[in-house]
Amino acid sequence: LTPSCVGVDDTGAVLVGQAAKERLITHPGMTAASFKRLMGSKEVTRLGETAYRPEELSQFVLRSLKEDAEGYLKEPVSDVVISVPAYFNDHQRKATIDAGRLAGLKVERLVNEPTAAALAYGLGDAAEGKYLIFDLGGGTFDVSILDKYEGIMEIRATTGDSGLGGDDFTVIVEQMIAARAKLDLKQLDLVDRARIRRAAE
Repeated sequence: LTPSCVGVDDTGAVLVGQAAKERLITHPGMTAASFKRLMGSKEVTRLGETAYRPEELSQFVLRSLKEDAEGYLKEPVSDVVISVPAYFNDHQRKATIDAGRLAGLKVERLVNEPTAAALAYGLGDAAEGKYLIFDLGGGTFDVSILDKYEGIMEIRATTGDSGLGGDDFTVIVEQMIAARAKLDLKQLDLVDRARIRRAAE
């Protein structure tokens, strides 16, 4: 519902979600997406004149989600559980907690995204047995084997790739579009390249 996308408008105001995603086309140098992959790294993303760490970009998204939740619940939200890719390492998990703190939230715990997906789907009420949870997001991919028995859900195995997701499929489709149109993506300006990216999406 809220794309993990952050941008800066001409006045320097921060845009989050769909509003930022729309500017990927027209202002690619002022907008960032897929930065969850960078969590726990030293890489920075420059939006206009300002460089942001991945935790700083993520905190904008978390703050937006907090405001949406407060609007829906009609009460303040301070304590949260954040879902993360199951394959996130300790550095990436710590960076996620830091992003939550930057957003003014108390992170009670992190839960793996396949587990969160299983709970949201209603697996808590499902019959006992083994389940395969296949979680392919925009930037990350997880597969987990979950065993449900005697009212307990236990993750038996998890694997994945924190650098593989729908964004990678978009890049391949973008290359196919360029090949069919006989365009060299490297020769296009950023705005034209962003338009092809949007068509690929």
